[in-house]
Amino acid sequence: MDTGRKIYLFFAFVILVLFFVVIGRFYYLQVVKHADRMDKIENSVEFSVVRGKRGTIYDRNGNPLAMSEVKVSIAVDPAGVVNKEFLADIISENLGMNRQEVLEILRKNKKRNGRSNHYEVLKQDVDYGEYKALKNAVNEAKNKESRISKSVAKGSQEKKQADELLSDLNRIIYEKSFKRVYPQGKLLANVLGFVQANKNPTEEGPEGLEGIELRYDSMLAGAKVQVKQNKLTKKRIYEDDIDIESEIGDSKKGSDIYLTIDSEIQFIAEEELAKMVEKVHAKWGGVVIMEPYSGKILAMANYPTYEPERYREYPIENKRNFAVSDLFEPGSTFKSFSILAVLNENLAKPGELVYGENGSFIFGKKLVRDSHPNQWMTIRDVVVNSSNIGTIKFADRLTNEQLYNYFTMFGFGQKSGINIPGESNKPIRDYKKWYPIDKGNLSFGQGLSVNMVQLARAYSAIYNGGVLWKPVLVDKIVGKNSEKVFIPEPRRINFEYKSDKKIIEMLEGVVSDEHGTAKRARLKGVEVGGKTGTSQIYDPALKKYSWNRVVCSFAGAVPNNDPKFVMVVVIDEPKGKEYGGTVAAPVFKEIAERALPKFDVFVYKSEKDKDKIPEYVTTDMTGSVIDLDDSEIASEIGSDYVKIPNFRNVGSNDALAIANDKNLEVVFIGNPINNRKIVGQSPKAGEVVLAGTVVSLDVEEEKKNEND
Repeated sequence: MDTGRKIYLFFAFVILVLFFVVIGRFYYLQVVKHADRMDKIENSVEFSVVRGKRGTIYDRNGNPLAMSEVKVSIAVDPAGVVNKEFLADIISENLGMNRQEVLEILRKNKKRNGRSNHYEVLKQDVDYGEYKALKNAVNEAKNKESRISKSVAKGSQEKKQADELLSDLNRIIYEKSFKRVYPQGKLLANVLGFVQANKNPTEEGPEGLEGIELRYDSMLAGAKVQVKQNKLTKKRIYEDDIDIESEIGDSKKGSDIYLTIDSEIQFIAEEELAKMVEKVHAKWGGVVIMEPYSGKILAMANYPTYEPERYREYPIENKRNFAVSDLFEPGSTFKSFSILAVLNENLAKPGELVYGENGSFIFGKKLVRDSHPNQWMTIRDVVVNSSNIGTIKFADRLTNEQLYNYFTMFGFGQKSGINIPGESNKPIRDYKKWYPIDKGNLSFGQGLSVNMVQLARAYSAIYNGGVLWKPVLVDKIVGKNSEKVFIPEPRRINFEYKSDKKIIEMLEGVVSDEHGTAKRARLKGVEVGGKTGTSQIYDPALKKYSWNRVVCSFAGAVPNNDPKFVMVVVIDEPKGKEYGGTVAAPVFKEIAERALPKFDVFVYKSEKDKDKIPEYVTTDMTGSVIDLDDSEIASEIGSDYVKIPNFRNVGSNDALAIANDKNLEVVFIGNPINNRKIVGQSPKAGEVVLAGTVVSLDVEEEKKNEND
C-alpha cells in the first residue's frame, strides 16, 4: 500500500472517531444531562421590572396623607432545600408561622407540570421586626456553619452537612418593594382614593384607583426600572448590595402632591359630620369648606367613608366622594341668588312690602305653598323667613332670560372645574323651554341640581365681592427637578348698588333673627351668615315630591363681615322630621366653633350664653310647593331624574353605553379593558338620582394564572 493511501486512511479513521465522539457528546448533553441542563437554563439571569417609590400626598402644612414605605415578603426555593426540618425551625420561630405550615410549603418540590418548584411565598408584607429577627437568625446560622465548614477536613460528613445547611439558608428569598400606607387612617379617604394592592408594574393601567391616586397616577407613580434577578427564584441579584429605598426609591420616585386641605380642619369636619349622620340615620353627608378669597378647599368631608389600606372590605358606596359626585336640589339655599338678582337689577324699592298670602299662592296655574303662613314681608323678611311665595313674587320681576343668566353667572349648570375626578353636573334647562311654573320653582331651588363645590364657590362669590373662582384642591406637584403649581382661576361677577352687601346682611339675619331658619348655627360673639335648605326628593314614578325623603343643607360663612371660610353642609335623607336648620346648621356651628381658633377667631363658650332652641323651628321646606296635576309639566320635571340601571355582570363597554343613554357619568374602579364585567356599583340599582350624576362601577380583577 503506498504512502498516500495510508495517510488517507489514517485521516478517515480520525474523522470517523471524532464523528462518533461528537455524536456521543450530543447524546450525553441532550439525553443523559437533559434535566440538569434545563435547571441551569432556568437558573439563568433575566431582567425584571420594578417601580420606584410612589410619591407622597401631603396636606397644605406638609403632613403626609398617603405615602409609600418599604415592605418585605419572604419566599423560599423548596426544590433547593435539603434539610427541611432545620430550615422550618428557623423560619417558624422568627416569622410567627406554624412549623407544620412551613414544612408543608418546603415540601412542595414539584410544580403541577412536574418541573422543579423553586419559588413559594412564605409570608407577604412581613412586619419589620419579624424581618429583622429572621435575617439575624439566618446570619447567625450562616456564621456558625461557615466556621464548621472551614474547620473540619475536606470530604468529611461534618463539612458536607455544614455546606448543605449553608446552601439551605441561601434558599430563603427576601423580596423588597413598596406598600401604600395612609398614616391618617380614614382621613380624607373619599378624596384621596386608594392604590391597587400587589399591582404588577408590567401590567397596563393605573396603579391608583379613585380620587387623587387615580387622577394623578402618572405623576405619583415611580419610574419603571429594570433589575437583574434569578429567572427561577425571582431573587434580585443585588438584593444585599443595594438598598431599594435609597437607590431605587429616591432616584426613581414619583412626584409629591401638596393639597390645599388642612388636616386639622378636615378632622374636625369629618368628626362632626359623622356624629350627625349617625344620629339621624342619614343616607350620606358631606361638608365642603372653601377660602372665599382664593377658591382653595380647606376641607372636603364625606360620610360614610372607609380605610384606604383595607378598601376591599368596604362597599363601593362608601368610597364615593359625595361632595362632587352627587347632585341634589339646593332648595332654599338657592334663594340667595334669586334675591341678589332682584337687588342687582334694582327691582325692589326700599321698604317695599309683598304679601305672603298666608302661605298659599297660585302661580302659573299651580299652587305654591310656604311651610308656614306669612303676611306682609320686606325683601329681607323673605330671605330670613325663607318664604317661597315672597321669593317668587320678587323673582317674577325678572325676565326668564335675566334669571337664567344670573344662575349661570354664578356657575350653576356648569362643572366647577375642580382639579379632582368624578364631578357631576346637570345643565339648567334653557330659559326658552321653561314652563310658566319653572321661573317660580327654579327661583327657590327646585327643579335644578347642584353639587356641593358649585354651591360653595357661588356663596364665596357673594362674600368676596363678585369673584367666581375655579376651585382648587391640589395646590402643587413637586418632582425631582420640577414643580407645577395650580393657581386658582378667577372670573369677575359685577354687582351694582352694593347688592352683595345687602344680601350678606340678610344672610346674617337668617341666623340671628328670632324667626330665622338657622338659629342653630349661632356662635356667641361671632357673626354668622348663611341660608338653610330642605328640599324634598322628587319621585318620578309618582310624579310628585316625597314627604318622607329630603335633602337638608346649610350654606354660610363666618365671621359674616369678614369670612375666614365659606362652608356647605349637606345631610341626605335623614330619618324623621328634619330640616336644614335642625341637622345641617348644627354641624356648621360645631365645625366653625372648633376651626375658627386656627384663624385667631375665638367663640365665647360660657354655658349660660348658649342659645336655647325653641320648640317651634322655622322651616324652609321647598318640595310641597307644586301641585303636579299637569302631566306634561310633571313629565318635563321628571326628565331631570334618572333611575339607576343594574350594571352588575354587564361588560364595561356595554355599561358605558347604558350610562351615556341614561345621561349618567361613569367612573370605573379598576381596569375596564377587554370589556371586563362590572361586579359592584354606586349608587345602587333602582335609586332615583338627578341626571348627570356620577356612577362608580367596580370592575372585576384580571384572573391570574395559578402557575404565575
